[in-house]
Amino acid sequence: MIPKISIVVPMYGVEKYLKTCVDSLLDQTLQDIEIILVDDGSPDRCGEIADEYASKHNNIKVVHQKNAGLGPARNSGIKVSTGDYIGFVDSDDWVQKTMFEKLYNVAKANDADIVVSGHCDWTGGTIVRTKRHPLAGKTIHDKLGIETIRKNLYGHALNDADVEAFPMSVWIAIYRRTMIEYNGLVFQNILSEDIIFNLAAYKCAEVMTFTDGVEYCYRKEDQASITQSFSEAKLKKYEDFLSTLMQSAIEEEDDNCILRVKRKAIDCCRLYVSQVASANISFKKKKHYMDTFAKSELIRSYWKDYPIESLPFQQRLFQEAILSRNYGLALFLNWIRQIIKKYVRK
Repeated sequence: MIPKISIVVPMYGVEKYLKTCVDSLLDQTLQDIEIILVDDGSPDRCGEIADEYASKHNNIKVVHQKNAGLGPARNSGIKVSTGDYIGFVDSDDWVQKTMFEKLYNVAKANDADIVVSGHCDWTGGTIVRTKRHPLAGKTIHDKLGIETIRKNLYGHALNDADVEAFPMSVWIAIYRRTMIEYNGLVFQNILSEDIIFNLAAYKCAEVMTFTDGVEYCYRKEDQASITQSFSEAKLKKYEDFLSTLMQSAIEEEDDNCILRVKRKAIDCCRLYVSQVASANISFKKKKHYMDTFAKSELIRSYWKDYPIESLPFQQRLFQEAILSRNYGLALFLNWIRQIIKKYVRK
């Protein structure tokens, strides 16, 4: 019998959280599921824990491979999946018990190729923010309607005052497996691989449904350790991502998509500075990394001629600080932004 859903779970260095994740999948009200745990060369006990689960549960498969990255690990899971639909869960997150039953029922009711939901951010065992999908309740049956939605994945449109990015994570969705296989959809080993994957997946979909569910639990902890190893390599990852995204936009032959990518390059600068600000490095080193980013020829080419006066006020002020190389002000604005975000959560 074909499982209703195959759930792919890449694992790397998450021994602390893995059991919470897997147990939440085993506790699903939708029983006819396949759980695929992909050990991406994890240096801890993830692989051993996965094997222990597989020895006790017939619906769990384990794939062991050399470390290749999140995208390739998901691809390995897709290759051995057999379900009607495929879902993805990050191994440091977990899901509420009705999540996949709700997604599957909606998929079957609408004969949808992709079903997308919302999620909740969790910190310290508490929900800090509930993010309902902005298109919740809509089913799109025509390619033009899906294409209009799909362009949001490139980034904000010109004069868009919204500061929240359009939801792009694959872990809030399920995808028809035959659609993925027929179109040869794969994840790239790149920053923000979810955006690149969804740009291709949405293009292939005939029917998409967006639900009001928020059962996915995204672990948003303050993990200072991940910023300890900040390096020049971060810049290259942003450059590769933006270059890939721009190439896709150019192929659309739509100037609106190109403008969206240019704004995405501006948004990436704020993300990069936020990472720099959190890194355990000196102020001098932080300014060095920010200056290196701001001087990148690729990124400056995307910033060039973008009408920054169209940006929301706080974003425009930040970008002007970067362009004038006033990195102290940029770091201060980032600090203010983080304080406001924490206040809004409360």
